[in-house]
Amino acid sequence: MLAALVRESRIAKGFTQKDLSELTNISTRSIQRIESGELTPRLYTIKTLASVLDFSLEEIERELQGQDSSITTVQKRILSVGSIVFILYLAWAFVAQSSRFPETHFETFLFLAVITLSITTILFFIWKRRA
Repeated sequence: MLAALVRESRIAKGFTQKDLSELTNISTRSIQRIESGELTPRLYTIKTLASVLDFSLEEIERELQGQDSSITTVQKRILSVGSIVFILYLAWAFVAQSSRFPETHFETFLFLAVITLSITTILFFIWKRRA
């Protein structure tokens, strides 16, 4: 999105990549890489481009926030199922390695509580929404 914004703003101003490079003291190659999406510039570079191309930093912030939530629901579901299966396999391996575990009901409930807490924590971080 930043790449398209920089390219469109540059073209709207009638600048070539070389013109923009001279105005901002950013190399032509860097501008090419920013416009192609190969490079995500630092904040200073974004501010320099914004001042020359007359776009607001709020637009960039909105774009960057939109990129943070790029994980789809399907990907979250896959991560969730994979995490649950992984933790259950780890728990199974832990129990299988000892012939005497769990010795008491307390150990069993404590073990199950740790597994539940682990799964809940991982799912919380997978599914929490960014503000």
